[in-house]
This record gives sequence, structure tokens and C-alpha cells, in this order.
Amino acid sequence: MSYVKVFTVRQLDREPAVVLDAANKEGVVHVRCREGRVYSIQPEASARKPITLPDFAARRRAIFPKMIPSAQVRKVDKRIRGE
Repeated sequence: MSYVKVFTVRQLDREPAVVLDAANKEGVVHVRCREGRVYSIQPEASARKPITLPDFAARRRAIFPKMIPSAQVRKVDKRIRGE
């Protein structure tokens, strides 16, 4: 059984951020009026496309298809240190 949080119109008027945060967290909340009517508030589905990062490992393999020999690595390290 699903539990839906119920707020009053007064709570929505005084603390709209609390009601909207609950709607984001729970998916849907109800707002009840004094005369008994109940309204549902739910967030819309996001139209933003999720961020996809490039495959950095594949790019590295394309640039450096084989491992650099350790002797070469030592030479490069010396040049970086300024020796």
C-alpha cells in the first residue's frame, strides 16, 4: 500500500518549498482544501537529456595503442623534471 503525503492549502501558501520538495522526493503529494477537495501535485518528467561522457579509455587506446617502454618513461620523467 502506497502512502501519499497530504498537505493543506495553508501549508502550500506558507511553505511552498516544503511541499514541492516532498513532491520531488515522493513523486506525488496531495493538497486538501477546507471544503474537502483534494489536488495532486507531481513533478513533470525532466526534458533534459542525461549527460553522457565520451569513452576516455577508448580514446587513450586509439592514441597510445601499446605501452611505452619503462626506459622511455624514465627519459620523459627526467625531461619533465628539467634534468
